[in-house]
Amino acid sequence: MASVTTRGRGIGRGRGFGVPKGLARPGETADQQKISSNEKAADQFDLKKVLSDVKDETQVEKISQYISDTNSSTRIKEVVDRLTQRTIIDSDFAPLAAKVANKLCSDESFGNAFRADLLKSTQENYKKRDSIREESASEWNALVCLICELFNHLRAGETPLKPLAGAVHQIMSELLRQGEDGKIEREDENVDCFYMNFRTVGKLLESVNQEKADELVGKIRDTILADNTTAKTRCLLMELLELRAGQWNISKDVERYYSDLLTDIMAKES
Repeated sequence: MASVTTRGRGIGRGRGFGVPKGLARPGETADQQKISSNEKAADQFDLKKVLSDVKDETQVEKISQYISDTNSSTRIKEVVDRLTQRTIIDSDFAPLAAKVANKLCSDESFGNAFRADLLKSTQENYKKRDSIREESASEWNALVCLICELFNHLRAGETPLKPLAGAVHQIMSELLRQGEDGKIEREDENVDCFYMNFRTVGKLLESVNQEKADELVGKIRDTILADNTTAKTRCLLMELLELRAGQWNISKDVERYYSDLLTDIMAKES
């Protein structure tokens, strides 16, 4: 801590240290001083680092404060962009990104604005999905994960956001396109992504839109029966049919059967 003498020198030289923290400077109201302090704190706030350190949806207080401090519209867009970018880089972050987003959407002061910005950003990426798919298979799969997880977690009150059901159905259907480029690697990536997300949102999609869920199940059957479908793809998709037939429950014995079968298939292909 600076000595009294040192502080006295600062005052004498007009460096501003003599204004107590609780008082406004001449010509500045207390509210203006508060806003100024908040802006300085925000300048030191590393949103990217905070999002990198988030482990669960309960750790969003810092982000909420960051948005609330000042100029929330700009910061809402920044948070939405950061969440999206982080997920596109790492699809495993998608479930947590959606939980964090839902938590922010429930904020009384900016929640509605945050949800609107988030859905607008998601729609823009959804419209660009074909170009994303052509440029990067991993980013395309990450976008699928993000849309599915948002559908899984975002709520208006206690109700899922039904408009997302159509996007989930469409983007999941596109994962099962067959024979477009002849690349087994891409088929494996897409089917792995489909498998994971269908297990996550299949039951919810069926409850929100039975017709869309039925169409996806039909797509699964068509893919299983296609001549150019790999053994691995058939194995994964057959398990999903069993899951749905069992009312979204699957016994440990059946799960073990498909796990062992998949292990054998992978061993033969290696």
